[in-house]
Amino acid sequence: ILSDGTIQAFAKYIQENNCKNIVVLTGAGFSTSAGIPDFRSPETGLYSNLEKYNLPSPESVFDIGYFWENPNPFFMLAKELYPGNFKPTIGHYFVKQLSEKGILLRNFTQNIDTLERVAGIDENFIVEAHGSFGSASCVGHYEPLDCGRKFSQEWVKEKVFANTIPRCPDCAGLVKPDITFFGEKLPKRFMDRRVEDLTDADALIVIGTSLKVVPFAHLPDDVRLHVPRLLINNDLVGDFDADSGRDAVFLGSCDDGCLLLAELLGFKEELIQMAEGKHGKENNTEKELGGTKDVDGVDDALAKLSI
Repeated sequence: ILSDGTIQAFAKYIQENNCKNIVVLTGAGFSTSAGIPDFRSPETGLYSNLEKYNLPSPESVFDIGYFWENPNPFFMLAKELYPGNFKPTIGHYFVKQLSEKGILLRNFTQNIDTLERVAGIDENFIVEAHGSFGSASCVGHYEPLDCGRKFSQEWVKEKVFANTIPRCPDCAGLVKPDITFFGEKLPKRFMDRRVEDLTDADALIVIGTSLKVVPFAHLPDDVRLHVPRLLINNDLVGDFDADSGRDAVFLGSCDDGCLLLAELLGFKEELIQMAEGKHGKENNTEKELGGTKDVDGVDDALAKLSI
């Protein structure tokens, strides 16, 4: 299928076969250059930095049973992760370029940061496999019984940043962003799109994920056997094999891989202009509570082009 297991061979396949239904799968590593920690990296990952919350286990912060019992740790963490604190990476704009060129079928993302939307990717191209902060719902009291009321991101964010636990005005149940916790069903859109989109894909790009959380981890196996797959990641994950004849592997940062693939596909300059146009001279300089923080992101990635 591919001439070899390189990103160059993958790009050549896309061009020669006029691929129009590319599916992109993205994980937490996709947003780390925006300053958002991933979950599992030692010392720097989100789970390794949750000791201050005195949780039964790091994963408890996203466990619906524990949330009903004690919602405080999640909402303290939510302050750090809420949309508006971070800006898209070069990778997010790469996916937007794919959509604008008419060759993106779908972007399935594990991320809850909504940076795809912030980058301007049309929501029809996005499947937020684990939900997002984009909306919220009443989840009731200590059991999955709720009044069904929906709330806006802004309503919940105002409560959270005022150090108030969001509660439903109708039933006083807990109001939680529509992030999929352990113990909850995955979003209907994920279940609806998964089989059809992966079957229709004519190329697959997997970026910045450990492929350890199911069922998302099974998605690379859902494409047809003749469909080439590219992994852009710091580590080799899943069953990707550069010697398989269908897989290409780029081991490195997500932004570096996306920049290189954009160059190989002939739209590097457009990608740079898009990223610079969106961020100007304040690329990825994030406002946080109590001050500002400069984050390695678009500027850092673009700087490497001259090396």
